[in-house]
Amino acid sequence: MTGQFKLNFNPTDRGFLRADFRDRQGGVCSIQESSLATEVYIRLGKNEGAHDEATGECLARMRLNREQARELGRVLTRFAESGSLAESFAISESNLQEIMPKLAKEKRDLYLPFLNKAMEIYEINTPLRAAAFLAQIAHESDELKYFEEIWGPTPAQKRYEGRSDLGNTEPGDGYRFRGRGPIQLTGRSNYKKYGDLLGVDFVSNPDLAARPEFAFQTAALYWESHGLNDLADAKDFITITKRINGGLNGLADRQRYCEVAKKALGLAL
Repeated sequence: MTGQFKLNFNPTDRGFLRADFRDRQGGVCSIQESSLATEVYIRLGKNEGAHDEATGECLARMRLNREQARELGRVLTRFAESGSLAESFAISESNLQEIMPKLAKEKRDLYLPFLNKAMEIYEINTPLRAAAFLAQIAHESDELKYFEEIWGPTPAQKRYEGRSDLGNTEPGDGYRFRGRGPIQLTGRSNYKKYGDLLGVDFVSNPDLAARPEFAFQTAALYWESHGLNDLADAKDFITITKRINGGLNGLADRQRYCEVAKKALGLAL
């Protein structure tokens, strides 16, 4: 890659763009161009129009070399085709099988579309972010086997009842709002918070939090809203674990899943 781009499109006039290009030496040039130039950059991104007059004029005017223009073109092409500047990224069925080998094929087929959609929405969209996310949910749910907390009740579970920090203010709230989903959403206040954010009434119907179409979105929303994408980018798996677990319980198992996920997603170990 020859540089990095920050692109700003005017929502009232999609024919114009402004792009700030920063090259490897730290130099910056700003571009503000009409749709004609935008088309030229996109054509360059597709390796088209390398020799025509319009291309040459745009390159001369913007003082971009062809490789810089091609890189900008590739970014613009992604935006034109998908509405997003992000590279397309998705977990395949074989990826999921390698990372969570205990998960049955019928479950992989059921969960994968919901998993990928949630990861797309909340920008878990690089191999490094995905490896950390999948490692954490694999540990928390025993490879997506449990979408509801196994209830004893244990002594710890009995203490859910009446816990104000979880918002459990009514009799029976401890069991009613037990852990659900891949990251184990727990407590009335969390069911209310994440249900409101997703537009789903988890308080009146807590079982919805265990349905895959909502469970993966809840987990990914928790991940994004707690800054875990940034921590994954920084390779700070310890802090990620603390923000999910509250401590470092099961750290070795989580780290093992992360290494498996990195390998499955093509990251060098």
